[in-house]
Amino acid sequence: MLSSYWESIRTGFFAFVGVGALVLLPLVALHYYRFGRVEPRRALVLYGLLAYGLVALALIFLPFPARSQVCQGEQMLSTTPFQWVTDVRNNLAATGRSGLPAVVTSSAFVQQAFNVALFVPLGVVLRKSYGRGPLTVVAIGFALSLAVEVVQYTGNFGVYPCPYRISDVDDLISNTGGALLGWVLAPAALVVPAVPPSADSAAPAGTVTVPRRVVGLMADLLVLLVISRLVLPEEPGWFLAAAVALRVALPSLTGGRTAGGWLLRYQVRRADGAWANPARIAVRELFGVTGFLAYAVLVSPALGTWGDLAVVALVLLGAFAVPVFRRDQRGWHERISGTRAVSTAIAEPGPGGPAQGGEPLQRRSTAREPQPDRR
Repeated sequence: MLSSYWESIRTGFFAFVGVGALVLLPLVALHYYRFGRVEPRRALVLYGLLAYGLVALALIFLPFPARSQVCQGEQMLSTTPFQWVTDVRNNLAATGRSGLPAVVTSSAFVQQAFNVALFVPLGVVLRKSYGRGPLTVVAIGFALSLAVEVVQYTGNFGVYPCPYRISDVDDLISNTGGALLGWVLAPAALVVPAVPPSADSAAPAGTVTVPRRVVGLMADLLVLLVISRLVLPEEPGWFLAAAVALRVALPSLTGGRTAGGWLLRYQVRRADGAWANPARIAVRELFGVTGFLAYAVLVSPALGTWGDLAVVALVLLGAFAVPVFRRDQRGWHERISGTRAVSTAIAEPGPGGPAQGGEPLQRRSTAREPQPDRR
């Protein structure tokens, strides 16, 4: 029995690995559409629920038997509550064993224990991540268990002419009890995060998302390639000079905008929203894309493949991957230089004033200030 359980768990986990890869990009797109970033706790809970659901389905429905092995005349519906207690006694009588060790190792007891454990994670997540109460957890656990029993009794909605798993009222009791047990144990589940409310999940108004900056970067690189091919001599030094001019000198003169920034309507500002001086922009580019281009032209030919892979991984993780999960969407090059990208679609800040784009917009009070009595 245990070997069949582990085989089903392994099948469900491998299914999660495959399905998880397929839903990764849609999940990222959904989070960006709703929150302007990928909220890590929400993503962790969603992926955990996906893994749990696939493993649970594998345990419930696998292995699928051949159609010739069903409809053998067995009773596939049990409506007697706590029939498993009688089954445990029958197991002990058949094997001539007694005592607590014999009870907990009997097949009937192990099956009910698995039915309870199967729904414990559901109760943990519903309380710890979503803050649901015991009655809601019991209702959800009962409804899901009832749905499973209906599917089993109908032969997977007619896929099989007869059910191949027994629909048992004890399963309803055990699954619902497991969900309630998970609710009780939830405070001890330290690795399960609480899902934050939408207001705490969303990026502040005016935050420039990573995909938006990537498109702007691609526009800058396209301009750089056109200039280097059509105007400049084909020498690495001129290419780097053009990159510095486009990514450092131009933003310093235009209030933090590059060609891509003009196209995507964002600019580089200081972390507090004020004007970013040329030194900050230069540091930002040294640890960002321009520094990576300098590495590729000057340093990479002297290093091996592993050095290149390490630098590429560092840049991709620090500048693009990790910021996806941050509220401010800032990469490591921006945190080092004390800068951030600010949307110009919300506000057009002057050279000396703070930008409005990176912080939540404050509502103005409609109430008029009290005026002094002039009578």
